[in-house]
Amino acid sequence: MPTMKFTRRRFLVAGAALATTGLTFREARAARRAEPRKLLHCLSNEAYSFDRLFEQGKLTLLTLPELQKSLDIRGASLHEIYFKSWEKEYLDRILESFKSNGRRISALIIGGNLATANEEARKKQIESNIAKLKAAAYLGAPVVRMNPGGVAKGEDSAREGIDRVVAAFKQILPVAQDLGVRLTMENHGGVAASVENILEVIRRTDPSWMGCTLDFGNEPVRQNPEVFKRLAPWAWHTHAKLESFKADGEATDSDYGKLLGILKGQAYPGAVSIEWEGKGEAIDGVKRTRALILKHWPDLPN
Repeated sequence: MPTMKFTRRRFLVAGAALATTGLTFREARAARRAEPRKLLHCLSNEAYSFDRLFEQGKLTLLTLPELQKSLDIRGASLHEIYFKSWEKEYLDRILESFKSNGRRISALIIGGNLATANEEARKKQIESNIAKLKAAAYLGAPVVRMNPGGVAKGEDSAREGIDRVVAAFKQILPVAQDLGVRLTMENHGGVAASVENILEVIRRTDPSWMGCTLDFGNEPVRQNPEVFKRLAPWAWHTHAKLESFKADGEATDSDYGKLLGILKGQAYPGAVSIEWEGKGEAIDGVKRTRALILKHWPDLPN
């Protein structure tokens, strides 16, 4: 997912999202868990695929499940920028909409910067992430992607950046473990711009609770099966993206047969989640990506 432009609406939403939640720990968890929740293995879609519709006020997290149902896509991964609140009342309305439309929440996507040298900003980011982690658990999401962010000019992502990110995740992981929610970082630039950095963070935290959200198009993968293959064993969530389609429905910039074949070969347990950022209208792009995924993985649960 690329860096997003912050319109006034996005700035206000992001600012509100930094607030803590009144959701209690007991409300956030159904029961104390010694092991992670089971991942949702199914076809899914990122709410971010419909970013323009959200921006135009034509879609909300309360109406998203109805759209997902019309597209016949079971899972939906929610992005923090579309939440109007993190309080129980609003979360209950989201849950009711998903339940009434027979849809499931596959993940929660959180932005931010855990690699910043600003200790106060990093502390606030950790607190904010934990509040949203509690909300994710309440919503039943088995995975939360937390953006590691990047370091300042003159600093080294592979040194200062990794050290700060590892330290931050070590503060967040005990809460995630108690809630049964897995954490991931996405190949997404900054500290997560290289396979080596991503794997070092995973290994230095807790690989049984920390994994990756494998984005098909972001650096360093860029649709390359050989790089994709290195991250696939650590993947608990995915962002299946492409630029456009050939006449036969295949992607112009990637070999979905190979990429999905790698996931199948690894017995990938998470959601295959469409993230439309390509050319053309979003709903059509999601429909065509859905068809492409099911062409190469016809028995993927949905």
